[in-house]
Amino acid sequence: MADAPVSVLDDPRWAKFNEEGFACSCGQRHVGLFPIQMQTPKGWPGEPVYEPNAALRMDGNFLSQDLCVMESKYFAMRMRLPVAIRGAEPAAFMYTVWASLNQAEFEVYVDDARRSELRANARAPARLVNNINGYVNSGGLMGSALHQEDGGYPVLLLHGPQPDNDPNHTLLSDQRNGIGVDRMLELFAAYGHDMRAKNS
Repeated sequence: MADAPVSVLDDPRWAKFNEEGFACSCGQRHVGLFPIQMQTPKGWPGEPVYEPNAALRMDGNFLSQDLCVMESKYFAMRMRLPVAIRGAEPAAFMYTVWASLNQAEFEVYVDDARRSELRANARAPARLVNNINGYVNSGGLMGSALHQEDGGYPVLLLHGPQPDNDPNHTLLSDQRNGIGVDRMLELFAAYGHDMRAKNS
């Protein structure tokens, strides 16, 4: 079903979702937005076994809750990828994803974070390294990682030339233009949180 209202504020389900919540296929009742988390970058070998951030090493394979090194040559970190909720900004459907940076940018970020010297809105080129359910071939989309001065995960904004992907990819469009309640429910359902049966 296409999103009819221009703004979710015109859709009575939005108020109900945030006040009473929706019953979910997972057996819970969800009230308001909650993040969808990717456990590892695409290509990580095996199950996620997280080491402390402080144990970071640049050789071999390393995985913590926030940082990843693969084969001594691929460098990724956890980031927030927001998809605006149309008409209710700054509310956003939030993914916690992994995105890769070149080694130099990765090391600068790690050093700044360790010294608590992250600079507001400092940015670096970044590539999404997760395939996100509900979108076709999202892994590899390019954008910028915006560092957060408070030490929170960088924000990944997708934009610019997409050498290996459709420049009009649906995820770029959704992040740029926002989504309505129907699309929000589809995206939750793609991760096992189907609230559509009584609420679509």
